[in-house]
Amino acid sequence: MEANQSPEELFQKAYTRFYQSLKRRYLLNLEKATDKSYASEYFRRTLFLENENIPCYSVFYHSLVSTFRHHQKLGEMNPLELTLSNLSPIQEMTSNIIEQTFIINASVAERLYQLNWLYLQAIEESNKSVLELIDTERRLVKYSDEKVVLLLALDRATQELSEEFSDKQDGTEQPISSEGFAIGQQSYEAKFTRSQQVLIAYYISQLIGTKHKKNVSKCADALHSFLGISYSQITHSELYKKLLHPLTFSSEKATLQNLLIVRSFFENIGSVSATSLIDSDIETVKKGLE
Repeated sequence: MEANQSPEELFQKAYTRFYQSLKRRYLLNLEKATDKSYASEYFRRTLFLENENIPCYSVFYHSLVSTFRHHQKLGEMNPLELTLSNLSPIQEMTSNIIEQTFIINASVAERLYQLNWLYLQAIEESNKSVLELIDTERRLVKYSDEKVVLLLALDRATQELSEEFSDKQDGTEQPISSEGFAIGQQSYEAKFTRSQQVLIAYYISQLIGTKHKKNVSKCADALHSFLGISYSQITHSELYKKLLHPLTFSSEKATLQNLLIVRSFFENIGSVSATSLIDSDIETVKKGLE
């Protein structure tokens, strides 16, 4: 970092530069477009949600951003410095995953299912190779504090711009948030937790014959829209990860409790086929608890 420049100062300068530059590019591209709605969605995605300079399939990146946002949400005085102080364990964890991934890739047997969920998502969505993913992680693990700060600043700028230019709903109808239902000035708690919502979506996909394992990304996109969750790479990845392993994402005890609640949902609407599927899974989970 420049002499006498704190991480916070570098972050603010970089954030302002990224924010202004990306916003200018977005507005200029939108201005010359003939189909404003199409162009808005396209450039929002390519410039903000899927910015090519953000390693969205990286374990290091997700751990870094999650740590930073965690400290921000807790209202810590110096979330950036707290994040930088956690770089060593994040780098160590990523290095271990790199080693495990290399071993899995070098195995003669087909063991891709053992890869980290982010890598599975990268292979499915972007046709990334395992070696490409490893190379990206190795590069990121070597990032200096300055490069880490710049990455966090870029992430912050793209997230804020994505929210700023997201589609605004008009009229009197209010969107369903991830936390509850907004009706007038009152807020009602959502009946189901996110894990339970994912389980409901999972069983519906089974009932309609969706090839769930081959279409996890599309299922996540559909569930994202259906639940009315404000899009971000973090929330999308959370849905993807839960849909990829709906019955093993949580502990066996939590999964059993969620299955019983979801069973009641399908029982109330009279879906015998769904309750039969869930009963079978409940028995499997119970055996694991014995």
